[in-house]
This record gives sequence, structure tokens and C-alpha cells, in this order.
Amino acid sequence: MPLKEASKKMLYLALIPGKNIGWGVCGANLIKEISMLHPCELIPWKENQGGMEKFYPGPVFHTIGDHNLRKVFNVKGEENYGYTFFENSISEGAVESAKFFNIVFAGSTWCGERLEERGISWTETLIQGVSPDIFHPLSFDKNSAKEQFVIFSGGKFELRKGQDLVIRAVKALQDRHKDVIFINLWFNPWKFSMDTMAGSGHIVYNPRGSAWSEIMGNILFDNGLDLKRVIIGEQVAQHELKNIYEVVNLGVFPNRCEGGTNLVLMEFMACARPVIASWNTGHKDVLTSENAILLEKMSRREILDPATQRIEAIWEEPDLDELIEKLEDAYQNRGVLKKTAERAGEDMRSWTWKRSAKDLLEKIDAF
Repeated sequence: MPLKEASKKMLYLALIPGKNIGWGVCGANLIKEISMLHPCELIPWKENQGGMEKFYPGPVFHTIGDHNLRKVFNVKGEENYGYTFFENSISEGAVESAKFFNIVFAGSTWCGERLEERGISWTETLIQGVSPDIFHPLSFDKNSAKEQFVIFSGGKFELRKGQDLVIRAVKALQDRHKDVIFINLWFNPWKFSMDTMAGSGHIVYNPRGSAWSEIMGNILFDNGLDLKRVIIGEQVAQHELKNIYEVVNLGVFPNRCEGGTNLVLMEFMACARPVIASWNTGHKDVLTSENAILLEKMSRREILDPATQRIEAIWEEPDLDELIEKLEDAYQNRGVLKKTAERAGEDMRSWTWKRSAKDLLEKIDAF
């Protein structure tokens, strides 16, 4: 029975609420917003722990783990809807796994296109949101960094996020201009993910140390940055991020691939802060030439499986020279950034978690 025929029927949420990590932020906000619009119940995490598959007497909205498109929770509903973000190529068994779901929701248009290329036509796009009570336009004129040029970069430190390009570009700016300050929030608890930077080709990658600030400080020192003009952030609570954004002139996001729309990027822009960002993959759902400075020169980058040397992902490689050129232009014409910043804040007003929740419910016929 379609959900719309029983609009008060319980919707079960196989989501994992949390803080700081993308899936946790996504899960927590969707749970909050869906609960205001429709009867719902959170499935306990213990349902993921082995045993027999548990049946729920209604529709279930599932977390999908990765590019294999397997559900995370060992549960099944009368109807099953999955939510996925991935950057690697769809695996051989993914099509069969996808048949479990009535709809596979993709975190970006790019992600949905990859599904459709593999014949998974029962897909819809579900864009993430921002929390306007936390991330809302900050004054650009009162930016306390007026006497300096403060560059920000966020996201966990790994090859896919493109921080190696940021390091090279910031070094170029620091070498030219003594007022360039660099703030990074790159904390990454997963060594396997961080170690993908060994394949960069742009930076020296020799991590050493114990504390995060020591590890990252050594990496930046090895690559020529002036550590006296660098602030290395640890993991920061989400509600405190805007205090950092308030003193920033420009954010840099030369990501090689985003299966979603990049929450850090969206939250930064929602604070009416301008960005230089790659015009590729999931970024294309939220970026325009009016709300961002776009990196448009892309080349194909194949990511190989270390064991088999087979292609496991195809990403888009931003051009380092274009990044440095646009960073320098932003430095020289920082007054022009205000218009881009204001448009970024205005555009992000519409991309809320409430909108995401309503979009989901409409697409599964809950309204």
C-alpha cells in the first residue's frame, strides 16, 4: 500500500544520529525535521547487530553504507527506502543490493547519475541541508580579519577533499604576501583515509607525531608553510564553527569528488562567506557562478585499487594553477568578494534540513 494511502502510518528511521561526522549530522537533522512533519520512530542501533532480519510494520528509511549499496541496519519494512552517498564506482553486487529498495535516494545529482548508468533507475535525489539557527549570514563589513587575509579550509584530510592543492596554493600566497593567515579544520580520525594523501603528487606526505596539531604541523612545515601564520584546528563542535567563519575572508574547497553536496561547504556559505570551489560532482547542486568563485578546469583522475590496480573511482582533478590564480585575484580584489558572499548566504537560506525532510516525505508519498 503506498504510504500516501495511510498518511499517519509510522515511518521507521534506520539512521545514525551524531555530531561532527557527516552521516551523524545528516541523521540527527533528518530525524528532528521528519518528526515535526510525520509520525516516525528511530530504529535502535542494536538492530544492526547480527541475528535475524527484523521486520517493521511500515516504511523504513535506511542508511546505505557505501558504493556496494548495502543497508546498514539488519531490518526490513513494508516499503524500503535507502539513502546513499558514494565516491567510488558502483560495485558488481550493487545492482542486486539496490533491488531491496523501493527508491534509492542519492545525496547529489552526480551520485544519482552514477546509479542510473548502472541501470538503477529507481532513484531520486535528496539534497542535504544546513541548520539556519546555527549557520546564517554574518556581517561581512565587520569581519575582524580586515587587516589580514584569512583563508579557511575544512573537511577531513584526505586525497578526495583536495587539501594537498590547498597547501600548495596557500604556500604560493604566503610567499607573496605577509598578511596571509591560514586556518584549517582537517581532523581525520581514520588513518586509512588520511594515508590516501600518499598518492597526491603535489605535496610531501610524511606524517609523524602524536597529537593532531603535531601531525598536521609537520606536514605543513615539510611543504613550506609559515607555521607562524597557520592555525591548526582540532575537532570543533558544530555550533562553534560560525565563530571561526566570522574572522575568515575566503574558503577554499578544491574537492576532487563529492557524493553529496559537501556539508562544510554549505555551512560556510550559509554564513555569507565566499568560496573558491571545484565545479564538479556534488558541488554542482549548490554552486553557481554568482554564489562562488568556480574552479572549472578539470581533468580525469583515475583512482586505482592498491591490491588489484583496477580503477575503483573516477574523480575530477582541479587545476592547481587556476586555483592559485583565483586565490591571488581574490586577495587583490577582496572588496569584490562581498557580493559573492551575500549571494552565498542568500542561496543557502533555501537549503535547509526542513526542506530535505519535506522533499523526502513528498517523494515517498507521505503527503
